[in-house]
Amino acid sequence: MEYLGQPFTIQNTAEHGWQVTWPDSVIRRINGEPVESISFTVLIPRNPNLTMEDVVAFSRKRAVELLQEAIRPNGDAP
Repeated sequence: MEYLGQPFTIQNTAEHGWQVTWPDSVIRRINGEPVESISFTVLIPRNPNLTMEDVVAFSRKRAVELLQEAIRPNGDAP
């Protein structure tokens, strides 16, 4: 898998903090050809002290949390 650098956008929203949209955050290739990718849009709290590395880490963690909620909508363990 290939983790991309910073091809994301950050949009400031009045009500919800920052909206991070990240197309093709992770790309899986087979024989050099892209076969799967993960894209997401998440909300993160507005914080002037966040570095770009913090935004990357926080937004990916939030995307994983959302996927986990989708897999286990009632919070039930597998």
